[in-house]
Amino acid sequence: MNNKIKAIAIITILITTIITGCSKDKITPTNTDISIDSNTNEHTTDIDNKEEDNANADKEEINEEDDEKTPPTEPVEEEVVEEENHDNEAINNLTGLWISKEAAERRPVGVMINNLKKAIPQSGIVQADIIYETLVEGGITRLFAIFRDFDAEKIGPVRSARHYYLDFAFDHDSIYSHYGRSVYAKEKFRTWNSPNLEGLLTNYETIMTFQDSTRRRPHSTYTSFDRLIKAWKFVGYRETPKEGFESKLKFADEEVNLDTELEATLVKLPYSDAYKQLNAYLEYNDEDKQYYRFQYGSKHIDRETGEQLKFNNIIIQFTSIWNIKGDPNGCLDMSLVSSGNGYYITNGKAEKITWKKTSHYKPTLYYNENGEEIKLNKGKTFISVFPKHRKSKITFE
Repeated sequence: MNNKIKAIAIITILITTIITGCSKDKITPTNTDISIDSNTNEHTTDIDNKEEDNANADKEEINEEDDEKTPPTEPVEEEVVEEENHDNEAINNLTGLWISKEAAERRPVGVMINNLKKAIPQSGIVQADIIYETLVEGGITRLFAIFRDFDAEKIGPVRSARHYYLDFAFDHDSIYSHYGRSVYAKEKFRTWNSPNLEGLLTNYETIMTFQDSTRRRPHSTYTSFDRLIKAWKFVGYRETPKEGFESKLKFADEEVNLDTELEATLVKLPYSDAYKQLNAYLEYNDEDKQYYRFQYGSKHIDRETGEQLKFNNIIIQFTSIWNIKGDPNGCLDMSLVSSGNGYYITNGKAEKITWKKTSHYKPTLYYNENGEEIKLNKGKTFISVFPKHRKSKITFE
């Protein structure tokens, strides 16, 4: 009975709506199915369902359009590393770095440098690839600066040769340049057939050296790149590296960080008690990973540039050093064609090493504790040939 009443009420409403025209939308009853929710008394039609379906379809189309309008994620561009152009360049076997092919194909030259307090600051030595330091008579030291890639207009002061420095020159197939020589050096230049440029000789002095009027002799003699090359050509020594000669220093492709607990950010080198004023040491700079040299209580600088000497590598080579018996001048000798131990120092750390040199004409080679030849960081190297009886005097901090 209730259902009949509801149906009559609905038909009455539809007839009234058609007659009065209250609906804005015309509805055709014959095409409309009506359902009634008996619980809520709400009614729905197929038209409502179709409109809802259409609305959902519209939403899907909008979402699809939005997807189409969203720009695709662009692929991340890989960083392009430009290859270095090394045309007309070659590796300098003194440093492991690229230099001009002209310089790389030129034989190295070593210069004996005065290191007394009256001789500092020295000139041109900041351009040296390798610097050796060891004792001469009286507890003082001299430097042996080895150059390949250089153009210095002033190098020095240049001082006299000592025979054991010839082994440092042989280590790199370099020419030994000096101004004067000891009696022992004079003999060994001949018997060891060592190529050398002697600036004190009459034929060489005006070609190879000049005097600085602001300095007193024997601290006033200088040379230069141009003068060395001129003297070199004058005497006629071989100009190119010896074919097949083994390089003394080997350089790693990747950065070397020593696996050791021995800290070495400050390296003190007390060569003798007789000349304590030298006070030589090297201090590590963590920013550029180089060791800066100090002596005589101040920075060790180049007079021409004001630049402090700095090195990527330090090698300390312990050996026997003694006074030559009966020599009136206190000249020294040392054991270099031999073997021994020492330290390799880089990037704030030190490791123990051994060294070996089998003849004057073969390079000194360095080995780690596993017996493997060490590889250095690329860059400049400072080599201290230090009296082994004073090895306990060396301090690392």
